Amino acid sequence: MDERDNDTCQFCYDRVIFRCTPCKITLCKDCVAVHIKMNSGDSHKIVLFEDIREETTRQLLTRGIVTSGFDSLNDVSYKENGMLYVCSEKYKTIKLLNLSGRNITSFDASKNPLCVTSTSNGVLYTEFGIRAVMFYSKGRIQHLFSTGDWQPQGIITSQTGNILLTLRRKSQAKLVTYRPHGYINSEIQFHNKEQLFSDPWYIVESPRGNICVSDQGRNAVICVSSNGELIFQYSRKGSSFYPRGVCADATSHFVVADPWNNKLHYISACGELICYLQYDAMDSPMSISTVTDKPNCFLICEVSGLIYDIEM
Repeated sequence: MDERDNDTCQFCYDRVIFRCTPCKITLCKDCVAVHIKMNSGDSHKIVLFEDIREETTRQLLTRGIVTSGFDSLNDVSYKENGMLYVCSEKYKTIKLLNLSGRNITSFDASKNPLCVTSTSNGVLYTEFGIRAVMFYSKGRIQHLFSTGDWQPQGIITSQTGNILLTLRRKSQAKLVTYRPHGYINSEIQFHNKEQLFSDPWYIVESPRGNICVSDQGRNAVICVSSNGELIFQYSRKGSSFYPRGVCADATSHFVVADPWNNKLHYISACGELICYLQYDAMDSPMSISTVTDKPNCFLICEVSGLIYDIEM
């Protein structure tokens, strides 16, 4: 995707604020007068770029469709070599499928799984009512470590090999980085002495190392640095927004699934809406996973049970 056309002024490459619609030029606040002066003989209409951008939808290419055999899918995680883990909120079973839909292996969790994340030799997962991180590898289920009286929800592995969890306990919530055997490395819970999260679920770490979380309690996507600094909070003021799955592309922009509005929000690394994304027959996208060995490709699981192999 052409990042410059979407995010930066076409004169100075500063952040876009305005657009001249007749000239099809994106502008920062300082370059509006420059543009008009340079093209004084033309007619101009300067509008807020956000107003134009929100109406823009880009079509994505569907490379394939996988039938999971589940309904009410809630998470998908790409493994490698065309394989993926998938789970549903209605079933105990976690499946390893290939991109043709063939069941490579499956196993039953103790209770209904919430989120899954692939590792080099298995899969980590969280379960409803189980205050622990679970690990499955080579036919064996292991209780990896306890999370005390906190319910783990979203889970991923970081670029450094640590485990990132969103945790909830009554009215409290936090994002915690654990070392592989359960030692806490860092906790992110507050911003300006107030609770940063309400009901955080899905997590992604961008190539820049920033962590983006979809918060169903706040109806927002919250992005923080690895040391806990708030980078942005993205929400849709004046309209409904129900963020679920989130992933990052190679440029550290984010794709957020909004199943109840049947939308994919494409958000810049600084929290600005770039556009909406669409693919053929899209129906309630729920979770998104980067296809790590194919640049600009993603897996998107829908509530219905279908998993779309998508190229940006």
